[in-house]
Parts: sequence; C-alpha cells; structure tokens
Amino acid sequence: MLNLLSTAIPLLGSYLSSQKQKQQAQEAWQEQQQQYEQELSQLDSLFNRTYYSNMLDRSDVRSLLGNLRDQMTETTQNLKNQASITGATPEAVTAAQKAQNQTYGRAVSQVAGYATTWKENALQNYLTARKALEAYYQPVKSNYMSNILGKSGFNASGSPLTLLKNMFN
Repeated sequence: MLNLLSTAIPLLGSYLSSQKQKQQAQEAWQEQQQQYEQELSQLDSLFNRTYYSNMLDRSDVRSLLGNLRDQMTETTQNLKNQASITGATPEAVTAAQKAQNQTYGRAVSQVAGYATTWKENALQNYLTARKALEAYYQPVKSNYMSNILGKSGFNASGSPLTLLKNMFN
C-alpha cells in the first residue's frame, strides 16, 4: 500500500501541475484573444471608414472644389463686367460659363478617378495590416494549442489531436 501511495502522490502532483498549466495557458490565451479581437475590430472600423467614405466629402477635396467654384464665380463676374464695357453678347458670356462648367466637371471626374486608386490603396493597407496582426498573434495560438493538446497524453502521430494541433501551427 505504501508503494502504491508513493507512486500515486507524484502522479497526482504532476496531474495537478499539468491542469494548472493548462488553466494558465487558457487564461493567457483568452486575454490575448480579447486583445486580438479588439485590435481587429479597430482595424475593421478604420478600413470601413476609409474605404466606404465618399471622396467628395473629404475636407481637402471640398476645399479644392470650393476654391474652383469661387474662381469660376469671380471669372464669370469679370466676364459680365467686361461684356458690358466692350459690348460683348450674352452668348459669349454663356460660352465662357459652359467652358468653366466643363472644367469643373473634369475636376470632379478626376477626383472620382483618384478615389478608385485611394480605395485600392486602403484595401491593400488593410490586408497588409490584417496579415501582420494574424502573424503577431500566431505564436499565442500555437503556444495555447501546445499547452492544451500537447500535454494531453495523445501525442501519437496522426491522432485527431495532433492533426488539430498542426492546423493551428
């Protein structure tokens, strides 16, 4: 009986130690998982704000188009003043306004063209940041799986647990 007890106590201690390590690994993993999910959520939010925003609502674009409209208004007023002095026909002023409106339309079209490139860059930046985030947290997942599955006693090659563990490495 004493021999059985002397064998059982170290096994029990080893088992309890193993369980404690598994619990600590799981707690650490859960903490890291929460941090990962928070960072992923922030990244997704930033991407959605950037990618799905209207390029024409950006302050720099609004300022550019506002300045262009102001210049067009000033030029039109100058043309009207000059037309009254020189006796130019209203058709000449209308033709100048049409040219200015076409210039404004081209500017808006160029901004829309830039928006496509801008969105493509936003998508590439998002994918790169997401890959970096995944790579950063990959060791945490691997360590967790090693602690939970690797010490379970089912380490035979080809076992379901080994296959599952390899999926996370």
